[in-house]
Amino acid sequence: MFRSIAAGACALALAGCQTIDRPDFTLAELRAASPAIRHEAGSLQDRDRFLAEVRAAGANPSDGAFDLLALSSGGANGAYGAGVLIGWTRHGDRPQFEVVTGVSIGALIAPFAFIGPDGDAALRAAFTDGRSDRLMQPRWAMALFGPGLYRGRPLRELVARAVDDDLLRRVAEGHRAGRRLYVATTSLDTRDQVIWDMGALAASGEPDARDRFIDILTAAASVPGAFPPVFVELENGGRRVRELHADGRTSANFFIAPESVLRDNLPIRTEAAATTTPGRIWVIVNGTPEERFGVSPYSGLAVASRSLESLLNSLTRTNLVATAQFARLNGFAFAATDAGELGADQPLAFQQAHMIELFELGERRAGEGQAWETNDPPLTER
Repeated sequence: MFRSIAAGACALALAGCQTIDRPDFTLAELRAASPAIRHEAGSLQDRDRFLAEVRAAGANPSDGAFDLLALSSGGANGAYGAGVLIGWTRHGDRPQFEVVTGVSIGALIAPFAFIGPDGDAALRAAFTDGRSDRLMQPRWAMALFGPGLYRGRPLRELVARAVDDDLLRRVAEGHRAGRRLYVATTSLDTRDQVIWDMGALAASGEPDARDRFIDILTAAASVPGAFPPVFVELENGGRRVRELHADGRTSANFFIAPESVLRDNLPIRTEAAATTTPGRIWVIVNGTPEERFGVSPYSGLAVASRSLESLLNSLTRTNLVATAQFARLNGFAFAATDAGELGADQPLAFQQAHMIELFELGERRAGEGQAWETNDPPLTER
């Protein structure tokens, strides 16, 4: 899974630590430049602001239930999650989500999930028409002079093709209606999760809103070692900082709220809303958190790769258990789905045939009402 990442680390070591000069700034300067759409997970002030936004979103759900959808990372395995959403529409019981969150490939799916079935056609095309076949373009010798084995431009172009003005308009409409869309990146400067209010960005009316939307989604999907990290311009009250961001999975594979919310068991709905309307948390794991047996080659790259796979899968299982426990303590129904064996160990396999297979698996399961696992623990062996 992470062989490209490990190889990237080796390439950087051989490069003699080549770097791009960046202006120095302090943490205080970074936070002063942080706009309202940016929530730093380690900031209690930002956490409380996030909670206030989510509670407001859940105060008066249009369909009588508060629904939160969390979409995980997973690279090419995101085709499974896209298929689940479209099969769910066909099954006829896909809710309108008050809150949608996304990490990595889940961040790229999240805007389409947020706008509802109107986004299904574009979502299907994005994961089945072969546009990602040429995503992984090696940088060859240039990988020795900067982070990332693969070029970052094809990823940004892929995101830009999906994020058109119509999508931004629909996201803005959902935000103005009181719903919330969040995606996560990892700040390489603070080494912390950053949660972005993408609905507020879309609704801001700023002339560069689409470019910033694309920058953040590109950063969210930029796997360290595979793709270069992305600079995100921050501006607030005349203060400016260029913060460096990468794939949100290095902080959490999926999220329903900042980690401190789950740790301290802080309610994400008001008491009044919790007593009058049902609440449901849905998690789509793009891939699988379960381990798969395979005899490991005895090489530094293979050992590093399998060790990272094991660590990240373990973190995903821990996140699922913590989220399920949070749901029980706060009166939410909880359901999760994953791609099982087909989603194991192939996050960078962006070949069209493989992605169609994953997409059809998710579409079939959801269309037949068989996608969701609600047992405790949240994911069990199929």
